[in-house]
Parts: sequence; C-alpha cells; structure tokens
Amino acid sequence: MRTLRFRLALWGWRSLADLIFWVFCRLWPYRRNMVLVNMARCFPTRPEKEIRKMVRAYFRHLADLLVEPFIIGRMPYGGLGRLVHYENTQLIDRLLREKKNIVLMASHYGCWEYLLSLPLQTHCKVLAAYSPISNRWLNAWALKLRSRFGVVMIPKSEWYRRTLGWNDDAPAIFVTIADQRPPESGKYYLNFMNRKTFIQSGAARIAVQRDCAVVYLDVSKKERNTYHFRFRLITRQPKELGEAGIMEHYYKALESTIERQPELWLWSHNRWKFHSRQGQKPVNALKLL
Repeated sequence: MRTLRFRLALWGWRSLADLIFWVFCRLWPYRRNMVLVNMARCFPTRPEKEIRKMVRAYFRHLADLLVEPFIIGRMPYGGLGRLVHYENTQLIDRLLREKKNIVLMASHYGCWEYLLSLPLQTHCKVLAAYSPISNRWLNAWALKLRSRFGVVMIPKSEWYRRTLGWNDDAPAIFVTIADQRPPESGKYYLNFMNRKTFIQSGAARIAVQRDCAVVYLDVSKKERNTYHFRFRLITRQPKELGEAGIMEHYYKALESTIERQPELWLWSHNRWKFHSRQGQKPVNALKLL
C-alpha cells in the first residue's frame, strides 16, 4: 500500500512538472536566450544542434526542479530514501570521528533541496543558510519544510557570525551553495567553464578560520527526480591549501560535474552578469584573514 501511495504521489508531481515544461516550451520561454547564450559560450566546440538539445533538457530539468521541494515536503523519509542516495558516507563518518567540523561545498546543480535529509544520514548537526521570504506565512512554511529532518536554518545575514561563532562540543556540517554570484562589490575571479567568473569565497573563509575539513558534493541524476550525492574530500588542512586553493579545487570539480550532465546546472541564473569590475583580482590574490 505504501508503495502504491508513493507511486501515485510521484505520478501527480511529475504530471505537474510536465505541464510546467509545456508552458516553458509553448507559452513562456523563461530566460531562454540567456540559457542558450550561456551554454553556447561555455561549450564553444559543441555544435548548435547539440546546444539546443541541451537547452531543451535544461528546461525539462527546471520543470522538475520547481516541483521537487513539494515532493520533499510531502514525502516521508522512507519515500525520500528512494529518490536520494548518498555515496562515500564513510568519508563523513571518518571526519566526524576525528572531531572535524566540515564545510560541505554544494552547488546550484541537481536538486540541492534534497540535502535537507542529510541529518538523518550523518546523525550530526547540519547548518544551512536561507534567504527569508518577505511574506511571513510563506517564510514560516519554507522554514518548516527545510527543517523537518533537523537542518538548522540560519538567515543569510547571520550566516558568517553564527557559523564562525558556533560552539558545540560535537562536530557539525556547514552546508554552503558555493557557486553563488558575488555582490557587485566582489572582485575576485577565476576561469570557469571557459569564462572569466567572479566568485564568492565565503565557504573557504569559514573553512580556514574554523580549520574545517572541506568536502565537495558531487551530484548525478540517474533517473527522473532521483539523485546520487557523492562526498569528495578537497582538504583536511584548509590553512595549508588556503582560500584560493580551496576555491580553485571546488570550481574545477564543479566544472567536471557540469560537463558530465550539463542540463542539471542552473543556467537561467545570470551567473555572468558582471563582466568587469574596478579593482578586479585573480583568485590567487586572496589573502588568509
């Protein structure tokens, strides 16, 4: 009976996503030109026909991505366990046994909302940042959804203060979506996906200042709404690698992930909004604080 309910619920959400995808294709070409241009510039050697296939695959994924938070919100953990699979969890277990806090560097790739189930997998405190919604009812609903499995949600405006000041006897995991576009005042850049890309280095800064192990979250999608999360160590010694080294390793790993399944990255986000800035510096100009 539970299997039947699971399949019926999944069929309903997928049907809604199919309708959204049809709207994207026929009625509302949401940021289609931006997606097309971004993909063409990042994959300059790929033929136009392949790029257009990638664009269509992206909007299919985006339609699924829009309904997946509702799947997570309505699905019991037993059902969610069929959709998200964690790999190399022994790495996390080993770091936690060593009493190491962990900065988990995730990305706008796949469905990062599935990470809400991470506390049930690691059995430790998991902290993540969120942007409060202006509507208090929607904000309360989103917080309830995102904390239902035990994630400690922290407003973005308090993220650095709270994580740097976190003082718990047991080690914790600080989840960061590390490929965020920086504010206009950001000035550090590196080469990413064949493009000059300005970056935020906040995740690396936390790792260095708190001496956290740094782990990259590699994501793959085997079938619809089903993701595999694999933990890959970047460094146990963040002070030796430094902020610049951490960010370079992260973006190199992310580039490999994107090249494997390009349609799963958030191409409609205007990642390359800023092409040049006053006082810009390469990432290796980052200094340890």
